[in-house]
Amino acid sequence: MDQPRRPNPSRMASVNNLTLKGTAHGSAFASQTSHDALTSGEAHPSAPPPTAVHPGPSHPLHIDSSALDKLESYLASLGLDSAHLLNNWAHLSGADAQAKVIDSGLVHGFNHKNCQAEEAGEHVVATLFHTPPKSPSADTQPEASATHISQAALFDFIGTWDKLFIPWRKWDSSHRCLDSSTVARRIELVLPLPSNLTLADLRRHEEIATFEQRWNIEVVLQPHNVFRKHKRLAVFDMDSTLIQQEVIDEIARYVGLEEQVSAITRRAMNGELDFTASLKARVALLKGVPATVFEDLKSVITFTPGARELCKALKALGFKLAVLSGGFIPLATHVKAELGLDYAYANQLVLNPDGTHLTGDLTGPIIHAEAKASLLAEIAQKEGISLAQTLAIGDGANDLKMMGLAGLGIAFDAKPKVQELAPCRLNSGNLRDVLYILGLTRGEQEDLLAL
Repeated sequence: MDQPRRPNPSRMASVNNLTLKGTAHGSAFASQTSHDALTSGEAHPSAPPPTAVHPGPSHPLHIDSSALDKLESYLASLGLDSAHLLNNWAHLSGADAQAKVIDSGLVHGFNHKNCQAEEAGEHVVATLFHTPPKSPSADTQPEASATHISQAALFDFIGTWDKLFIPWRKWDSSHRCLDSSTVARRIELVLPLPSNLTLADLRRHEEIATFEQRWNIEVVLQPHNVFRKHKRLAVFDMDSTLIQQEVIDEIARYVGLEEQVSAITRRAMNGELDFTASLKARVALLKGVPATVFEDLKSVITFTPGARELCKALKALGFKLAVLSGGFIPLATHVKAELGLDYAYANQLVLNPDGTHLTGDLTGPIIHAEAKASLLAEIAQKEGISLAQTLAIGDGANDLKMMGLAGLGIAFDAKPKVQELAPCRLNSGNLRDVLYILGLTRGEQEDLLAL
């Protein structure tokens, strides 16, 4: 507000003349309120003429000396003639006087630049992430070399969205800078969904893709509804998602078979090979590997940047967390313990009778794409959580089914084909950025992480 707050008991003052002024865009409004003060004296020099006289209280008003001193100091801080006003107060509150409340003309203004009432029709949340090129070339366009989301980029996005309305209609939007109001790299917008397009259409629309390429800004789209900010279950792939390695490739490197195994892994994660068949083929190559390999690999495994922060913040919000891995249970259990997860599911390798070496076989159910989706539904049901309140994050083709089933599915630094098919994609390299997609500002994230 433009003026400091002031005491305003109902027996001392009333509020009148409330005027709302809408802007042409509809995403902001200004409001002015005239507050009546107990005075029959001259109004503040900058105030408009008094507009109304109201009946006052039916009994004299009294104030003790301590409160009177405070009132006098407050009136003086407003630049008002406190002596004159208080003399009038004494006159008005006298036993023989008829108490009156006269409009002093004091004006308090406030302006909500991004305030927007709920409107009819379906809306979409667009979270914009600035993703600078990893290796700018000499022919990189100036737009693509920016260090943050500029006003020009934001206006261009609004213009791009405007082209999507067929037939065209007038529409409104609102936005929030999630990390900084001066050099924002993550901005959230609420936009109406064009009636001629679905959310799936928009996620693959060439106009949006062109904008992303021109400005090096990634656009994450999701429905604007109550479940967007109120998720309760998050499930993660492990390899190349929560951790930066593919565990089976690390085992292969351990025994000198990295090239053979990694080639199969790449094709499987891109969806070029059946996951179950490729997994069995790779595991067969591990026959004879010492069973101590998993303990040895714990010192090699590195967590993806932001993984710890994301899990800590989600747990602070009351989330249930699970890792659903096409890898192996010894390391999935290790990741569960390190990140404070609630569930861990992965494949189980068979050991020889004395438990010293791998046999090259698997036992138990295979955690493939269908199993991951089934486990997501199973955990949600067990915890009494709607699928609309679930989040699934992965990077491989075997994660697509669980991403499609979840309320929000995110392909994180995923393989090219997975990015094309996933509901959303994020290529920032930091899992903490998922919190921005959930609508949490930088400050809100810091509050959660401080717990």
